[in-house]
Amino acid sequence: MYGFTEPLYSFISGRTQLVKYKNYVPEQILVTSAIATRTESHPWTVHRYCTTNQQNMATLSDVISTLKRMAPLSLAESWDNVGLLVEPDVRKSISRVFFTNDLTEDVLEEAVSVDANLIVSYHPPLFAPFKRITSDAWKNRIVSRCLGQGIAVFSPHTSWDTVENGLTDWLISCFDGTVSIIQPLNINPEFSHIVTLSASLSDNTPLNGEQIRTIVESSDFEADKHFKVVSYNDSQLQLLCNSSSLVTLNKVSKSSECNLFFYANKNESLPSCSAGSGRCCQFRNGLTINAAVEKIKRHLGVNNLMIALARGSTLESTISSAAAVAGSGASVLRGVHADLYLTGEMSHHDILDAVHNKVTVVLANHSNTERSYLNVFASRLLAEMPQLNVHVSKVDQDPLVFV
Repeated sequence: MYGFTEPLYSFISGRTQLVKYKNYVPEQILVTSAIATRTESHPWTVHRYCTTNQQNMATLSDVISTLKRMAPLSLAESWDNVGLLVEPDVRKSISRVFFTNDLTEDVLEEAVSVDANLIVSYHPPLFAPFKRITSDAWKNRIVSRCLGQGIAVFSPHTSWDTVENGLTDWLISCFDGTVSIIQPLNINPEFSHIVTLSASLSDNTPLNGEQIRTIVESSDFEADKHFKVVSYNDSQLQLLCNSSSLVTLNKVSKSSECNLFFYANKNESLPSCSAGSGRCCQFRNGLTINAAVEKIKRHLGVNNLMIALARGSTLESTISSAAAVAGSGASVLRGVHADLYLTGEMSHHDILDAVHNKVTVVLANHSNTERSYLNVFASRLLAEMPQLNVHVSKVDQDPLVFV
């Protein structure tokens, strides 16, 4: 994210674009190196270990070029950190590509055990800038070990979300109907810039979005007066402000005892295109909420979901539409007209807003809305580059489990 030099459009809020969008149809992958199967319990599965008998290997540049062609990085959101994140000095041919949703230390152990040369981690393991690479923090240890083992790391993240027939199309494909793009629009055009902030303590411990807000907010920089919070998570704060407030932010960053970083993009709406981070499906036939939930479970390969019923609804109530965003979808789903929202996580207050607006909310946990798509993309990469060995992590899982 810190290497971007070209302006990128910001995804801030969402409305459904009144343009028909072709339905997502998972394609059959006809390659000898992998078998794609569809079952009731897990709609699309690529065998965890996929291999070919071909001896040809690809260069890192070849594989990265293919990944970028399959999901152009220009489609990623402005705040995201996508692309080649770790490039070892020792140039190796790429024979084994390892897919994971999150690159944790346990997942890295698995990747090393299968002699992976390249890890494709959906979520970028590097986000906040490092001041040092030492063994006192787990992300630093991952970078250090990848460099030592000669393993490159690539992250596609929101480019997969937005690309046509990508992750979001796969997510909404559990429903049968007419699919349209949720087209993000500016939620507050009087603010000229969207700003993304990250911060860490002197020992390099990252701060979360709420802690960053406490640092930057003052009498000269007040919420809802000088800036408006768009979103925050465990590593960053995203807000809207005008150009004069950027001067204030710059002063705060220089005087703060913490390591405070920020970058700004023009607050511009995304032009109409065949890409976006959310999808809305108008069903061909009505479904009960219970039937919709069962479809989602089968599609994601999970046994449990969290549900907040729309005010006045029951599990047997009939719905005719759904909107879906992978991961954390509140900022895109807010205000979208649909009977059901499907995403990984939403805040308590966003859920209350939805159910009082007669929208049922279904949450699967953040990465459970993303992980099964790894199998789909792995099949596609093998179709493009059948000389590769492709592994999908068995260790990777959402950190939250139902008990």
